Amino acid sequence: MKQLGAGLAVALSAALALGVVTSSAGAACQEPVVVAEFVSMQDIPESVTTDDDGNLYVTNGGAILKRPPGGSFSPFATLPIDAFALGVKVGPDGCVYTVSTSLTVGVDAAFVWRACEPDEVEVFAELDHAGAPNDLAFGPGGALYVTDPVLGRIWKVDTGGNPSVFADHPLLDGVAADPALTFRPLGANGIAVDKRGKNLYVSNTDQASVVRIPLNGSAHTPRTFVQDSALRGADGVAFDRSGTLFVAVNGRDALVEIKSNGAVTELESGAPLDSPSSLVFGATHADQHQLYLVSSAFLRTLGISPGTPAPALLRLRANVKGLPLP
Repeated sequence: MKQLGAGLAVALSAALALGVVTSSAGAACQEPVVVAEFVSMQDIPESVTTDDDGNLYVTNGGAILKRPPGGSFSPFATLPIDAFALGVKVGPDGCVYTVSTSLTVGVDAAFVWRACEPDEVEVFAELDHAGAPNDLAFGPGGALYVTDPVLGRIWKVDTGGNPSVFADHPLLDGVAADPALTFRPLGANGIAVDKRGKNLYVSNTDQASVVRIPLNGSAHTPRTFVQDSALRGADGVAFDRSGTLFVAVNGRDALVEIKSNGAVTELESGAPLDSPSSLVFGATHADQHQLYLVSSAFLRTLGISPGTPAPALLRLRANVKGLPLP
């Protein structure tokens, strides 16, 4: 695959925002297989999502890549600043949204970006540049919820692009004394909306937990849904239609499922998983059982973990269809 990364220095900013295969009899019934490799050492794919037509979008460095069903990745949009694109989602308006951060001195990069056409990127919202927005999810009414693992915060951005603090709580904080990914405390990370559209589910990288936050009412107080050592280093999350939550455990090269009753099962670990950072179910009739995962490989790319980096897009088949994204 042609190099499309934004460079190692920018790739490290993902860290601020932010191994033999085993099988289980859980919801995921096939071992992960590689769909596409990112062969450049500068490639650190971070997040994946889909649209209703089955196109996949992956953030990689400062770019958003697009892959049509059965096709290959090509550039869709590139951020106009020296920044790293992280979480990505397709909005109710059909536009592609991503968030960004940067390590470059003097570059304020805590933005939500919107691309409604190829190569047409605009700032949708500006957040607190002291933080590092990481992942995003659309809720009822088109509101956008954004995690910030550095500030330990959830932002809410209305349809006009106006941000406000939705939740700020110790359960969303990183653990300064014992960061899971070693280089910096990281709290609230992956985010998803449940089937009824009533709660946010948010992974906490350092606290090895998933919290639940009510969307309705005035008190958006996080409560621990589950805390388990298998979740240490947790990153992206995605629901299937039965209410099972799948978690990409970046820090352990693992894929974990959490049943609606809180039971935790490790489904896969080790190669080809390499710092898995994001996952999404397919949206079309042909691939609703397919769970796509991004192996960012950034811990090995940055020399934090030993071994040769293997950044890739993976997929495995699940017994239950994925929950459609809002």
